[in-house]
Amino acid sequence: MLFTARSLSALLITSLLPLTLASPVIQKRAYIPAPPKDPTPQAGDGSGEYNSIWLCSPNDWKIHTLLKGGVVAFAAKGWVQSARAMNHYLGESGDDLDVSVQAMMKSTPAFKNDIHALAEKTVKHKLDTFIGPWVDLPFVSTWKQWEAWNEATDAPHNYDWYYALGEYSYAVSGVISRAKNGDLTVRWKAHAFDRYNWDNSNKKNDFGWGIKLSHAEIGHLHKCGSAQEYTVRGSSKEQVTKNYNSKKGVLAPVDVD
Repeated sequence: MLFTARSLSALLITSLLPLTLASPVIQKRAYIPAPPKDPTPQAGDGSGEYNSIWLCSPNDWKIHTLLKGGVVAFAAKGWVQSARAMNHYLGESGDDLDVSVQAMMKSTPAFKNDIHALAEKTVKHKLDTFIGPWVDLPFVSTWKQWEAWNEATDAPHNYDWYYALGEYSYAVSGVISRAKNGDLTVRWKAHAFDRYNWDNSNKKNDFGWGIKLSHAEIGHLHKCGSAQEYTVRGSSKEQVTKNYNSKKGVLAPVDVD
């Protein structure tokens, strides 16, 4: 019996159709949204325009040398983040500096707890206020400010991160997914943001290695081109809560490893 091209095509489609119908449909995983828009700079934030003075004074070079010594002092204390942040400022590239939010949460339990609380609050609010059908429901919090100084102990929550960033902003973003059986899964990330800069005030900064310098002195290096302000960014790894109970509103503990 002879088969025409048309009959062969029909036979092939008929034979493959059961396999196609039997194959499970793979649902595309929703992406976790990006962090919220960068916070608006506060009035007086930063020292001014980079390299606007054109010429550094002998005092500027003295300050630069002292801060270079501070980088070594930070490293000697084991304050790796402080040394890295200051060294990046003195390197005057102005490039963004990426920080590990995982390390921030692991070394500062109070910060981790605040992140977790913000995630729970944001997820619950999204579910309580959203109206309409959905399968994947994205959410993004607003930026919150982390108070690096612990008023209860009159000391920083973590010395290394305190001297590295001081106060900084944090937020969460994620997506809630609903399966056909109604089970909910929450996937989210934590984000950190900061502008590493110095204002023009005479407020003294004690770096913990015996030297006190004013914000204006340190910021002047940016204006004369001997250092440069920059932006700090970071995001944690994905956090997952399966079988999320919307009535209890409790997310799984933060995985900091």
